[in-house]
Amino acid sequence: MTTLPLSELLGATVYDASGAAAGRVREVTLAPQEDRDRIASFIVKTKSGNRVLPFSAVSTIDGNIHSSSKPTDWPAANGAEGLFLLERDLLDQQVIDINGRKVVRVNDVDLRVDAMIEAGRTHAVLRVQSVDIGARGAIRRLLRGSPRPASENSSAHHPVELYRFNRN
Repeated sequence: MTTLPLSELLGATVYDASGAAAGRVREVTLAPQEDRDRIASFIVKTKSGNRVLPFSAVSTIDGNIHSSSKPTDWPAANGAEGLFLLERDLLDQQVIDINGRKVVRVNDVDLRVDAMIEAGRTHAVLRVQSVDIGARGAIRRLLRGSPRPASENSSAHHPVELYRFNRN
């Protein structure tokens, strides 16, 4: 199971189907009415404004994001109604941990790459796995991409249930 910090996706270069740089990731979104922990899309800052890149059009994530479509195929990002924006709505917010013991501040969000079978085809999905409340997440955000040990098993990572978040 591969995990990816949200802080490493924000600002990542997005390449279109031809391999040309199309823009940078501005926001990562969930559509909670469809699936409360599956990434639905990326909001990409392009030369023609903010565009919504559906996750279904993402072919590869390797530190950058590669799309199987052209930016002109991506709809314009006109508001975020019905979407949960991970950076805006979750980073630096206070949440109650899953055990309800205390209020903690979210420094980063760990995303998990899973495989899903739909209509007989296997494809990747990206899901929210946990929130990082430790110093490592804060430092990673400040440094944008500091290395993280694969064996990290800190109490600073908490499983997440998005419907329990308390937004102020």
